[in-house]
Amino acid sequence: MKKIYISLVILSLFAAWNLSGIGASAQVEQRGLETPLVSQNIVISQIYGGGGASGGQYTNDFVELYNRGNSPASINGWSFQYSGATSTNWIVNNLPNATIDPGRYFLIQFASDGAVGSPLPTPDFVAPPVTVGGSTFTLNLSRTTAKVALVNTTTQLPASLCPADASIVDLVGYGSSASCFEGARTPDLSITTAALRKGGGSIDTDNNSADFTVSSPTPRNSSTAAGAFQASIAASPNTVSPGGNTLLTVTVVPGTTPPSTGITVVGNLTGIGGSASQPFFDNGTNGDVTAGDNVFSFLATVPANTVGGVHVITAVASDTQARTVNLSQNLTVNANFAGEDPLLLGNPSDATPDIANENNYLMVRPQYTLSYNRSKGTSNWVAWRLDSTWLGSAPRQDDYRPDPSLPAGWYQVLDTDYSGGGYDRGHMCPSGDRTRSIPDNSSTFLMTNFVPQLAANNQGPWEDFESYCRTLAGQGNEIYIIDGPVGNIGTIAAGHVVVPAKTWKVVLILPNGTNDLQRVSRATRAFGIIVPNQASGVNLNDLWRKYRVTVDAVENLTGYNFFSAIPKNTQEIIERRHDIQ
Repeated sequence: MKKIYISLVILSLFAAWNLSGIGASAQVEQRGLETPLVSQNIVISQIYGGGGASGGQYTNDFVELYNRGNSPASINGWSFQYSGATSTNWIVNNLPNATIDPGRYFLIQFASDGAVGSPLPTPDFVAPPVTVGGSTFTLNLSRTTAKVALVNTTTQLPASLCPADASIVDLVGYGSSASCFEGARTPDLSITTAALRKGGGSIDTDNNSADFTVSSPTPRNSSTAAGAFQASIAASPNTVSPGGNTLLTVTVVPGTTPPSTGITVVGNLTGIGGSASQPFFDNGTNGDVTAGDNVFSFLATVPANTVGGVHVITAVASDTQARTVNLSQNLTVNANFAGEDPLLLGNPSDATPDIANENNYLMVRPQYTLSYNRSKGTSNWVAWRLDSTWLGSAPRQDDYRPDPSLPAGWYQVLDTDYSGGGYDRGHMCPSGDRTRSIPDNSSTFLMTNFVPQLAANNQGPWEDFESYCRTLAGQGNEIYIIDGPVGNIGTIAAGHVVVPAKTWKVVLILPNGTNDLQRVSRATRAFGIIVPNQASGVNLNDLWRKYRVTVDAVENLTGYNFFSAIPKNTQEIIERRHDIQ
């Protein structure tokens, strides 16, 4: 690292931006400051922040160091320091008394968002908890954008968007919002991609954008020598509906000592109904883009009858020198779990999966089903079934993220699109209804499952009703639930997301059992709520019963036909009945 390009802002202007709540998106002036080359040896060679998240490749976040020099180098007394993309504060993680041999890696394991993904290779160092502002935690790296520094002391870097400090050995700004970087930032990372320094870690031109590539994470530890036989796997897309295709690719880095020959890749696709010994191709066929580039590919079709959930694909890359790499890739199939259909009682708006039906576009995933409205940037409705089997001990994931399963070219609403708008990210299918597993809970944080909700609505009667439904489930009931927004009182996110005037929900309650459609009778309990989404109409302390209405009232408000699969006479009776329980 020879030069750090530092983002500077006139302090008074920066303070004004922060006070107005928009400092995170501010444009900053850049200028280069020369600093001495502190180390010719150790660099940051890889960064991954998607550990454990739904769809993630590995169970933990990690950072990898590499000795690109010609002699052993000690990191005793050094630290790894982390700062949010636009933060001025740096979190210090002291490094151990260790020496990295030339051409070798050093793997540092950080926090996990859950149990999704493959275990890391044995880490050389597990970062211990740190204490910041009275809170103790293991550092969790941003999945998309942040800044990291390798420092030859354990002294915290000065509070700054980008400190000019001679103790910095290497610095990487990854993602489009990083305020500090060498030369230029890397592109955004994701739960399936890492920033990897080119040349196996040896390239360092003091330009993050030029020195790093963004691709599937390939964690390496001290037992991995440069020039070793390596491979990584990816699926594009890694979320697919039954009947759809995904391109599986295995990128191989041939060994050099001795040189690899006769490289092959064989995958086990039984998890998606394929062959247990499926060859991957590097000859320009079967989905392979470029023949002979050591990227082995296979275009897989997910059978139409595949049940929803996470399916595991494995592969083995090998060469005739008897070197092998075992690989694992999670593929999420967006379909109902076996026996689970939240639209069993009817599709309220006759939504379809035809992309031409862009404002009533049906999206099915294992945990819930929704109708998406492209013009509004929200769902029209979200439907799910709740019983006690969905309730467990999985922690709330809070991994708000765009929905990658939207059709190509459609705007993907961002978590940050709700920032500063004055509205909560209001769950439709609530996090608390999907705690059976981490992937189930994580699915509720896709941005297609949110609408802008006033805090008094979202945290008041809306949350009160969610808790009531979970109480019913705990008492031996199953509940068919549909909810959504209605009306338009403005927009946020530069017009991408419509703010509803009201939110509504309808429920139908049955005792646990089978043949649910046949068990609905005229005595079945069904009702709804309609909650204003304006300050003049709702109070944080209101209970849900204040807003209780008939199903007919919600149909009149929305124009939807709920529970249409129920025989008409029965449907009419239960939908006009006023609930009093």
